Amino acid sequence: MRALALVILLSYGATGALTESFDYIIVGAGTSGLVVANRLSEDPSVTVAVIEPGTDQRNNPNVTDPNNFQQAFNTPIDWQYATTKQPGAGDRAIDLHQGKAWGGTSTINGMTYIRGDAAQFDAWEHLGNPGWNWAALLPYYKKSENYTAPSQTQLDAGATYEARYHGTAGHVKTGYVPALRNGSSAPAVLAAWADGVPGLELPHNPDLNGGDVRGYSMGPQTLDAELGLRWDSSRAYYLPVEGRSNLKIVRGTAKRITWAEGGKRGRTSSCGSPLVANGVEFVTEGGEARVLKARREVVVSAGAVRTPLVLEGSGVGNPRILESLGIETKINLPGVGENLIEQPNHLLGYSGDMEPSPSAYHTFVTAADLFGSDIGTVEALTRASLPKWAQAAADASGPGAVNATALEKLLRIQHDLIFVHNVTAAEILTAVVPQLLASNFWILLPFSRGSVHLGSADAIDEPVIDPRFFLADFDLAATVATAKMAQQYWRSETLRDAVVAPIIPGPDVLPDDATDEQWESYVRETLNANSHVLGTASMMSRELGGVVDPELRVYGTANVRVVDASVLPTQISGHLTATLYAVAERAAEIIKRTSW
Repeated sequence: MRALALVILLSYGATGALTESFDYIIVGAGTSGLVVANRLSEDPSVTVAVIEPGTDQRNNPNVTDPNNFQQAFNTPIDWQYATTKQPGAGDRAIDLHQGKAWGGTSTINGMTYIRGDAAQFDAWEHLGNPGWNWAALLPYYKKSENYTAPSQTQLDAGATYEARYHGTAGHVKTGYVPALRNGSSAPAVLAAWADGVPGLELPHNPDLNGGDVRGYSMGPQTLDAELGLRWDSSRAYYLPVEGRSNLKIVRGTAKRITWAEGGKRGRTSSCGSPLVANGVEFVTEGGEARVLKARREVVVSAGAVRTPLVLEGSGVGNPRILESLGIETKINLPGVGENLIEQPNHLLGYSGDMEPSPSAYHTFVTAADLFGSDIGTVEALTRASLPKWAQAAADASGPGAVNATALEKLLRIQHDLIFVHNVTAAEILTAVVPQLLASNFWILLPFSRGSVHLGSADAIDEPVIDPRFFLADFDLAATVATAKMAQQYWRSETLRDAVVAPIIPGPDVLPDDATDEQWESYVRETLNANSHVLGTASMMSRELGGVVDPELRVYGTANVRVVDASVLPTQISGHLTATLYAVAERAAEIIKRTSW
């Protein structure tokens, strides 16, 4: 009979060091990991350990103050990753920001709470995930959310909502900054989207969280609406329960999963008798190797960059890559680290005279909005290019990694989402700050596919990240079309008197009559990562390159799950935080129901 979780069992591991034993070990105290840790430890009869290299940042003003967004970038709570040199971006290495703290990237992100288009989640079922769709996820979005409706002054400033789409009793507080009040900029910013872009009939969207994000609106953020305090995953899911005696955060960097002696036992699967994990090896802050033992399950929630590295270090991945690293292949799973999808981010800025607004305005547009009367030609050219893009991604990943035929099927599903289901394809974020009128913009569903892998078996903090920006030429064309739309917006009659001159870039880079070649050069040379990386341990059928099944269990294992952005198989027309909370809430229920 298993000992009650209130008593932590101790045993001597293979290294001779004293080894703690827990029912569940979670790798990563990030956005998703702390949700799972909270929910599993609700049962006082189980013990839960979370291995995390980051630290408690509850008193760090760069985290707690929403006005300090980006101040935490390139500090010790940012992993400060860099991609490989990107041929599509001027052969530059691109910075990729990921949080290194209790709460993970939810401690350093832009706090935007927007879910996405319903059809995108419905498409997950077509990838081999029955029961994963918008209708199934909506209750978990609402379960996780604690929404504060906007005040009258915030309504006057442009905030709108529909109560039926929001939860009010969850752990994640969402709402609007207290400083949001009616001013001169809000009506102008909104009116310009209503009639400022020739030929674009774009509606106001009353609530961006209802499964249809097309239009312009103001979205809520993950913050305490009264205190103006960032509400990250640690503050939402860990700090309220940090006194639980059956829940522990262990400081260290997880390197690999350890496997039961003999390798296989337990339940059978379509893959035969699966591997059984019995612990996690990690390195302490002082560089000492330790092992935590797992009696029931290991849940990897290290994020879309690090989760594939943990799996590869454990012998799970592409045998060709593992052999080159000197790692014995335990499970042949070539999808590990592949299907990386990241959004290229850009900026246009103008000097001008408008009252600063404490909140940004979101505009979501479809491919039809971007390309207008040319949409039929763009659709046909895109469809004809899918085999070429799939093969290019397969060739870039090397032998045994990506199956071009399978990848073409994934791209075809995305093509249909964009051109048949008319999901939104680009976002423009309008901001009015002192001395700057800005449009931050990015395409939402790039066709380019990249990868992330270990560079060496012992250097998990130095991954090889290759998003392959603009590998698919649709991505470049759509980015240029989005940039032109943002430029037209600031040239609208509504805003003409407020805008003085373009400054990012200046007219010497992009003159009024800039050619497509000049636009393409600008977006290549100024590309930044959106830090919305996902897909690197995708939830989809093994034949398509999937890494986890619909119960988020790693193929070929009996008791290893992945719960983080790496399991999301497709990009979404939203911001990741909202969906990660919903997926993690559902994952915790699945684990409770199906665990050993």
